[in-house]
Amino acid sequence: MLTAIIKEAWISIASYKLRTFLTMLGIMIGVAAVVMMVSAGQAVQNRITDTFASMGSNLILIGPAELVTGGVRGGRGLPSVTVADVAALKTLKDVETTSYLMNAAVQAVYGSRNYGVSVKGTNPDYLAVNNWEIEDGIMFTEKDVRAAKPYAVIGQTVVDELFGLQNPIGKTIRLKGKPFTVIGTLREKGDGLMGDDQDNIILMPSTTVRQRLAGSPRPQYTGMAFVKATSEDKMELVAKRVEYMLRTRHRLKDGVKNDFTVRLMTEMVEKVRSVGFVLSALLAAIASISLIVGSIGIMNMMLVSVTERTREIGTRKALGAPNSWIMMQFLAESVLISFIGSFVGMVFGIAFSQLGGHLFGYEVPISIWSVIVSVTVAVVVGIVSGLMPALKAMRLNPIDALRYQ
Repeated sequence: MLTAIIKEAWISIASYKLRTFLTMLGIMIGVAAVVMMVSAGQAVQNRITDTFASMGSNLILIGPAELVTGGVRGGRGLPSVTVADVAALKTLKDVETTSYLMNAAVQAVYGSRNYGVSVKGTNPDYLAVNNWEIEDGIMFTEKDVRAAKPYAVIGQTVVDELFGLQNPIGKTIRLKGKPFTVIGTLREKGDGLMGDDQDNIILMPSTTVRQRLAGSPRPQYTGMAFVKATSEDKMELVAKRVEYMLRTRHRLKDGVKNDFTVRLMTEMVEKVRSVGFVLSALLAAIASISLIVGSIGIMNMMLVSVTERTREIGTRKALGAPNSWIMMQFLAESVLISFIGSFVGMVFGIAFSQLGGHLFGYEVPISIWSVIVSVTVAVVVGIVSGLMPALKAMRLNPIDALRYQ
């Protein structure tokens, strides 16, 4: 019975090819849009995960306390964590290593070339903390930090912009007119979460940055400190130990707020992921509007079809066709139209999302959600759109239907 109904439904919709195609078009566009939005959202979330993974998921960030004025949070206070604090935190249980940053933005010059770079003063452990690897050469040592050696370890973007095909190791670059020797290069990381170039970076001993590039009346303080836990499941315990040690070292009494902030990288990842999920869901919801338009188109076509086939319906009923058969016939046509349109829309949606990913240099996954969305839409839209026309056809009086001109 089901095979016969589907066969008759196919013959019926194939009789009006252009009208059927135009009816399917709304569903095709809607499903393609939803699939592209779902794929884009998944690509964004994957990008977020990869970016944070490149930084290290078991990372704890320590920065200045937030300023609160009149109950409103706004900006950051002065740095309060010292280099000595960071060294002390390394002795805590379940801490793998610690590091810190002192930032400066300068123009790097080599020969006739110059390029704006981000200089980060730090210690050798910064590589392990943020999952950096040396591509060529070496990293500076703690001895170099104490001696404020004019050494630089540069990212691949700086290599390309200043040296081209030359080997930069041993070459001298100038920052603010002062010479610095390149002793190493970093392995490429690519763009960051906000589209920033992570490879446009120069690492230097923190003492070198303070003394030669960014003098400060508070040279012992760090801009941002990092604590890398031995494993992700111990991060909360480590964060509590970090807070306790810093409060003790800063001599903060009970009831006094922290003069620093402690944030877990895992919490930041979850917050950003939730924002990405909400955004992709919102985009998919907007794209779904075209599905509503497409379902209205199917309903309109089926209502017209019922009117055009009134005599046919009357003849079927007069020959003994049950109401359920008539109803199933029109529902089958509606679902078939919706299913074909959804399938074609899914194929185009996947194809366009892959093409867009290729053009913009992003890896766009082919999500199983694309198939689930397409099948769900095909069934739901087909049934909802065809239900009213099917009921109308089922309720036709056979005598009146045979008289219909």
